[in-house]
Amino acid sequence: NSCFVPSGSFLISRVFRSFAFPMQDRSMAVIGRLTLKRFSRVLGSALVAAALDGAPPNLEVQVSSLDMDDECLIDRGSPRCALNALQLRATGTYQQQRQRQAKTDEESEVGCHTAQKGEKCYDVDIMWAKNDGMINHPEWYKGLTPDASVVDIQQFIYNSGSTACPRPCVAAKTPWCLEGAVAPRLWNPPSAGPAQNIKILTYNLFWWNLFNIRHGNGNSAGNLIKDNMAMPFDVMGFQECEDPETVLKPVGLLDTYEVFLGEHAICMAYNKKAWKLIVNGTEDVAEDMPTKYYGKRGVQWMRLQSLKTDKKLFFMNHHGPLSVNSGGQCGGEATAFNLMQVMAKHAQVGDVLVLVGDFNANAASLTVQTLWNHMVQAFAGKSWGGVDNIFTNVPMTNVVERKIMGDGGSDHDAIYTVVQVGETSLLKSQAESLVLQPPQSAKELTGTAKPGYEWQVFWCGRLEDNTEYSFDENAWSQKVTGQDAADPEHCCRVCQANQNCNSWLWKDFAVEAKGKQCIMSGAHPVSKKSTDGFVSGLTYIAAAQTAAESAQHALAKI
Repeated sequence: NSCFVPSGSFLISRVFRSFAFPMQDRSMAVIGRLTLKRFSRVLGSALVAAALDGAPPNLEVQVSSLDMDDECLIDRGSPRCALNALQLRATGTYQQQRQRQAKTDEESEVGCHTAQKGEKCYDVDIMWAKNDGMINHPEWYKGLTPDASVVDIQQFIYNSGSTACPRPCVAAKTPWCLEGAVAPRLWNPPSAGPAQNIKILTYNLFWWNLFNIRHGNGNSAGNLIKDNMAMPFDVMGFQECEDPETVLKPVGLLDTYEVFLGEHAICMAYNKKAWKLIVNGTEDVAEDMPTKYYGKRGVQWMRLQSLKTDKKLFFMNHHGPLSVNSGGQCGGEATAFNLMQVMAKHAQVGDVLVLVGDFNANAASLTVQTLWNHMVQAFAGKSWGGVDNIFTNVPMTNVVERKIMGDGGSDHDAIYTVVQVGETSLLKSQAESLVLQPPQSAKELTGTAKPGYEWQVFWCGRLEDNTEYSFDENAWSQKVTGQDAADPEHCCRVCQANQNCNSWLWKDFAVEAKGKQCIMSGAHPVSKKSTDGFVSGLTYIAAAQTAAESAQHALAKI
C-alpha cells in the first residue's frame, strides 16, 4: 500500500490492489517532480511522476486509452491508486474544451482563483511551463503554445489533476453532452409472434487486476460465464475490458460468440448461433467530472435479428462517468437522456431494447432515477451500491429470471436476467414472482449495499457538478478545509461520517479559506443553481430517501 520505484517499473497500489507499469513498454502520463506527499492529494487523471531529470513542476502527457483505471482512490496522506484500462486518450481535446476566456476575481469571488504574481502557482508552475516546458517539450502541452495566456496555462495545470494551481476564474462554457440532451419517446416490444427468451449478461471485468496482474486467475471470469450457460447467453456486455477473446477463448466460447472491442475499454458479444448482426457502432454520451477525470464515456451498440423468430434486438453496453453517482460533467439526467437518444437514433420502433453496464451510478443517482421514468429496470447488482444495471423496454411481467452470478475474480459481480418477448407462455404466478427492481434497489442503498468509510467501500450518495445548493440558514452547518476538502468526494465522505450532515457543498476556491472548502449542512437543500467551480451533493442516507420516493413512480411497463 505504498508507492515506490523498483527497477524498471512503477508500482502504485490501493488498499487491496496493485499494478505495475514496465516503463519500457507503456507511455506514462507525467506530472513532474510530484513528491509522494503531493501525489497523495491527487485524484482522477493525476499520475505518479516519472523521476525524470528536468521534469517540469506540473505537466501531462497523452497516454494510451488502455493505460488507466477509472477507480482511483486515496486515503489520508497515503497514495492508493488503481490504474487500469481507461481513458485519457483525449487529454489534449479535453484541455481545449476546458480552456475559457478569463474574468477577474472580483467578478467571481468564490469557486475559483486566478493566480497572481508572487504566488507559487504563477511564479513557479505557470512561468516554468511558459518559458521552459512548452519550448523544450511541446508534446507535453497539447493545445497550448508559448504565447498562451496565463489563465489558459493555469487551466491546463488544474485540469491535469495537480493541486499546484487552483481553478482559474474563467467564463463557463456549456459542456458538449448537455447539447440536445432531451428524453426521446421509446416503445414497447411487439407482443405478437412466437415467444422467445433472451438471456442478458453484464460484467465489469476489473481488467488491470484480474488479467494484467493475476493473468486471468485461471480463466476465472470465463469459467464463471461458462458455468452459467445451461441456457446460453444471447448478449453480453463487459466493462473494463481490453480483449474479449482473452475472456472467452480459453473456455471454448469463441465458437459460439462474435465479439467486439469498443472504445473506452468496453466489449460486447452476441450468440452467433442464435442471432445475426444487422449493424453496430459506438457513440459518446457523457464525460467525467474534472475532479475525477479519465475522459469521455460512451456506449457500444448492435442491432441483431433472431435466426429463429426474426425478432430484432437493439443492445447497448455502457460504462458510466465518474464520480460515482454524479452523471459526470453534464449530470445524471443528461447522461440518461443521451443514452436513450442513441436508442432513438439507431434502433427501430418495435425492436427489443436492452441497455446494460456498470453505470458508475446506483439507485441514489439521477441517472438511474431518470431511466426509471422511461425504461424498465430489469435487474441491478449490489457492487458499489448497485452500479451494475440492466434496463429494457420489456414489461416487468416478462422478466422471468434474475441472478447475481458471483465475481469470478473481479471486484464486481456478474449479473444476468432473462426476458420473454412475443406471445408469452408465462403463467400469472410466474409473471408476478419477481418483485419490482426499483424499490428493491432503493432499499439496498441503506442495506447490504450501503457504503463504508474506507475508500475501497466508499461511494457518495449524490454529486452534482457545477451546482450550488442553498441551505436553511438555521440548520446545523460546519465548514471544513484541508484534506477533508481536497475534492468533492472527500467532502461527501466527511459529511457521510457525521450523523448531523445530510447535504454538502464543495468550493474549488473560497476566499475565506484561500483554497478549497467543504460546507456541510444538516438540512436538505432548499434550492440549487448552476455555478461553475461548485459541486453539491447528498449523503447516501438522504439520497436513499429521494430514491425511495422516485422508485414509487418507476415504470413497470412503457
